Amino acid sequence: MLKDNIHNINDNALKGLAEWQKEGWLHVADERNPPPWGRIPFPEDIIGSVLIKDGVIQPNTFEAMPTHRLVTSCGIFKLSEPLFQCLLKESKKKAQA
Repeated sequence: MLKDNIHNINDNALKGLAEWQKEGWLHVADERNPPPWGRIPFPEDIIGSVLIKDGVIQPNTFEAMPTHRLVTSCGIFKLSEPLFQCLLKESKKKAQA
């Protein structure tokens, strides 16, 4: 679901990180245990990664992180509101199909 939509999600934090990083792969993490600014999240908190070019998330580049855990000692995963809404919308579409 995120693979097809993440480049269109209006998530200011994610867009800000992409603009700051400019190039390369950006880790998309859940929000239960945010890392300090400029640091990489723990592997169990990384949902996946996306390719960034010129500060913009590239379409269809989302790669899921196999080490992401829904529950850790820091609690249950938490998505940003824009990511949550995207996941909810796509889940409803699949349920109706």
